[in-house]
Amino acid sequence: MLRFPLSSPLALAVLALAPTVRTQVDAVTAAAIRQEGIDNSQVMDILDRLTNGVGHRLTGSDSFTRACEWARAEFESMGVPKVELEKWATWPVVWNRGQWMGRVVAPEALELQVATEAWTNGTHGNRRGRVVAMPQNAEELAALGEALAGAYVFGVLPSRRDPFRVELEAACEEAGIAGFLYPSAGDDAYPNRMRVFGSFPRTDEIPEGPPSIMIRKDQAELLAAMLAGEAEVVAEFDIRNRWRAESIDLHNVIAEIPGTEKPDEVVVVCGHLDSWHQATGTTDNGTGTASTLEAARILMAIGARPKRTIRFCLWGGEEQGLLGSNRHVTMRRTEMDKVSAVLNHDTGTNWAQSLTVTESQFELMQKVMQPVMGLAAPDADHEGPVFSLRATAELRGGGGSDHASFLRAGVPAFAWGLTGRSDYFRHTWHTQWDTFDVAIPDYMQHTSTVIAMTALGIANLDEMLPREGVARAQGTDLKPQIEGRLGASLGGEGDLVVQSVRDDGAAAKMGMKKGDRIVAIQGRDVERLLDVVRGLRRRSGDEAGPRIVVVVRDGQRVELSWKDE
Repeated sequence: MLRFPLSSPLALAVLALAPTVRTQVDAVTAAAIRQEGIDNSQVMDILDRLTNGVGHRLTGSDSFTRACEWARAEFESMGVPKVELEKWATWPVVWNRGQWMGRVVAPEALELQVATEAWTNGTHGNRRGRVVAMPQNAEELAALGEALAGAYVFGVLPSRRDPFRVELEAACEEAGIAGFLYPSAGDDAYPNRMRVFGSFPRTDEIPEGPPSIMIRKDQAELLAAMLAGEAEVVAEFDIRNRWRAESIDLHNVIAEIPGTEKPDEVVVVCGHLDSWHQATGTTDNGTGTASTLEAARILMAIGARPKRTIRFCLWGGEEQGLLGSNRHVTMRRTEMDKVSAVLNHDTGTNWAQSLTVTESQFELMQKVMQPVMGLAAPDADHEGPVFSLRATAELRGGGGSDHASFLRAGVPAFAWGLTGRSDYFRHTWHTQWDTFDVAIPDYMQHTSTVIAMTALGIANLDEMLPREGVARAQGTDLKPQIEGRLGASLGGEGDLVVQSVRDDGAAAKMGMKKGDRIVAIQGRDVERLLDVVRGLRRRSGDEAGPRIVVVVRDGQRVELSWKDE
């Protein structure tokens, strides 16, 4: 057995696969997978039908229900022997977004690109109103008086810790404003990037109150200039967010190719089916959904007969905290000792080029991954191995995608290391640009082929992957983790305000300051210390992408980023 000394448990030994290693998938089968996955690929057709046919797939929406039914039908059309919808929750109300429209009509015409967070109200039709600047204090609020009635209030709301915010929101709601307007926030590379999220409903009470509407930054700046003039500014919005007062069942989509020799042992291939609602969820995670479906199609098309069962899983509720996959692991907890491996595809359209496994798994995974080395890299100018294994002493149970649900149960679970020209985290991730045109066909074909080869190889091993070095999540003091990872100390469980910033830490490098309140990490809202820890552990697919932290500073949302070194 090969040994790879590590200077620390977190150190990685990046190892190219040796061409002399005995393969786990024979040459004839590997060639058939390659032909079906590259020459006869259908992955972009699948992605097209998902993103442009079904559209966005917000958990708890009718669109997500349609997506589950669509995916089940796709698996069935491929001839996958066992397909089911696995119920994991029932939510008390349904929320759907429809068309969003906004425009300034005076003093000059300006068409606007707008968005709202999920599970928020709409305008109940096209509603026109005067636009007024956001009051900054009680005096300015009082000065507006009756002008608030039916108006759109433009600007960034004060911090939730500012007592004036409560007074302002109460006055606006009592006056019957038409809505709040606020600018999007981007970075130097993508200044007009728009990201909206939302908190899902926990009761059957449909909230009241005016909508909050995001306006693309450059257009918001034009609107602000109009407000600085003397002419009255008038705008109209038609935000077709709709509630339905009935419960909705939520599902994972599960499909299986049964094992011929050890059907009770399982290899899981997965991605999350749900998305946020602003665009069509192409790279988060239509790409992972399409590659999972395509891997199943490839294996069915070549007549694969794996020794172990290969289970294809499309999860719901990933964006709300790995809800579907966590529930799957809980419901099937007595089966988790029979899961040999989990292969999870998230984080975009770049191509699968590496995998991190434990030292105890490395020798077996060499045999599994060897056929992948026979593939041509999808980028002609790519230098180095087509695929590399990364050995680590320990796989920990943290992370922000669905493989983490299995790691926490002690199951070997892996996220693909992706590389390529897609700027996932800054460009498409959770933005208005996450549409079908950003997916890269050559990359999608390659990744789907790699997934099919790898899943079959692991399924055909003489033994399950060893679990030595797979660390279950354990309860511990969270503050040292935050201080060590972020280089900043926070307050208590309900206080995410930065108390201090260490000079040499990540917080200092990204420009975080004492007094900043952390509100989101890696695209997810944070409300407690555990959310911060999980957010800091969430990794990009290529492991080189920036980490994005949103803080509230002086009443303004500020987006900060840094890269791991």
